[in-house]
Amino acid sequence: MANNEKSNNTIIHDTICLFLITLVAGVLLGGVYQITKSIIADREEEAKVEAYAAVYPDSEFSEDADVRKKLDSFQKDLTAGKIKTASGTDLSDVEVQEVWTADKGGYVITCSGKGYGGAVKLALGIDGEGKIIGIQITDCTNETPGLGQNSSNEEWNKQYVGMTSAQDISVVKDGTGSAENSTVNAISGATITSSAVTRAVDGALLFVASLAE
Repeated sequence: MANNEKSNNTIIHDTICLFLITLVAGVLLGGVYQITKSIIADREEEAKVEAYAAVYPDSEFSEDADVRKKLDSFQKDLTAGKIKTASGTDLSDVEVQEVWTADKGGYVITCSGKGYGGAVKLALGIDGEGKIIGIQITDCTNETPGLGQNSSNEEWNKQYVGMTSAQDISVVKDGTGSAENSTVNAISGATITSSAVTRAVDGALLFVASLAE
């Protein structure tokens, strides 16, 4: 009987110890999460501001409640597959997350399209005439190194500069891409990523065009 009582006491003791260890670990992890969450959010905000400055130099940006409201409605239609390019390209995977108004006219936009491994995120600078004046890939970490991650290459991105909201941009693999015929050359071995970026750009341009309607 004494041995059984001792065994029961040991089990209770071990259970209490395990509970306390789990509780302390949970509290510590929660505290670390809250600290790192704030740091990560600050860094993401800094990166976004830097990207906007890069795609629309020498300008100040602000949020516009009316534009935000229109974006919410536009995004719902995008996700539902109600908005397509003139050639019929499906843009339901595209997300236009944020649009800020530039003091020089035009907008800076954060948007994304679904690539090979996940969302490919980018920032766009679009002037008052609906023309792309800057583009920067802000996140392509889910894409294949040496292939899809080459979408962050500045030389490749330059293909979109100068295109407008009046154009329906598409990807070609034969090297004949040009702004004149609204096409961009695919990244070698990464057509899916190239198309993801292009769909995101098309979605952003269509939103800007909708603001003028």
